[in-house]
Amino acid sequence: MQLQQTLKQEVSASGVGLHSGKYISIRILPAGVNQGISFKRLDLNSSLVTSANLSNVAKTNLGTTLGELGCSVATVEHLMASFIGLGIDNITVEIDDEEVPIFDGSAATMVYLLANAGLLAQELPRRYLKVLNKVEIRQDDKYASIEPYDGYRITLELAFNHPAVDKDNRYYSYEFSRESFLTEIANARTFGFLKDIEFLRNQNLTLGGNVDNAIVLDDKEIINMEGLRFTNEFARHKVLDVLGDLYLIGAPILGRFYGVRSGHTLNIAVAKLLLSNEKNYEWVHLD
Repeated sequence: MQLQQTLKQEVSASGVGLHSGKYISIRILPAGVNQGISFKRLDLNSSLVTSANLSNVAKTNLGTTLGELGCSVATVEHLMASFIGLGIDNITVEIDDEEVPIFDGSAATMVYLLANAGLLAQELPRRYLKVLNKVEIRQDDKYASIEPYDGYRITLELAFNHPAVDKDNRYYSYEFSRESFLTEIANARTFGFLKDIEFLRNQNLTLGGNVDNAIVLDDKEIINMEGLRFTNEFARHKVLDVLGDLYLIGAPILGRFYGVRSGHTLNIAVAKLLLSNEKNYEWVHLD
């Protein structure tokens, strides 16, 4: 039977927040069985803790923000994807500001640090959420669904009217496993358009964004000197976001996510819809 896992030892890292532009430090510590994933803000005057689950999602604008009892943490999706990718169930994240650092725009930095810290098997089995009934949401030209599937598959259709986003970046179907996550998804970076940056910065967003932590596109091409890491890096990064958002369910799922132009808002909404009726799912353990 698959057992729950935590870290063998703590890890620390520092970096810039994508939206705040602040230099932020995080410390990730082992946690006990059934504790799950939690975030603790060290800069606040109390020891308030935010649990990483759907009920605590406060905002989904350009990232997923958790907030509970005055303790909010923004841009958690890449870190959450790192946890599910490596199979980490129980962890405490200490952070000294309001946002998880963006590092290079992917999950690669945290995956490297966590993997080198080593994983510790715990005494109780890991649980999975098995999807029993299909749920779906439509919002204008956007769509997301989760349906039964023997495994965990994410299928996405993207729609970007841009010369640098070719047909290879408009459809992607990914079968989750630890191995495929490490080689196909963890290194895929976030991306943005140069024409949007001034508007976003006037709203105090993307203050820390640059070509070192994102793929940046002007009207015609990618301006990063090194180009793309994968021909379909945009689509792969969207898969990374889905993995991180859906891990807020509290366990890996056994099911298929299908999205058309979906983002954090729709990812979270369809996950909440799935959990809104106990007939849609059951908790299981795997050999």
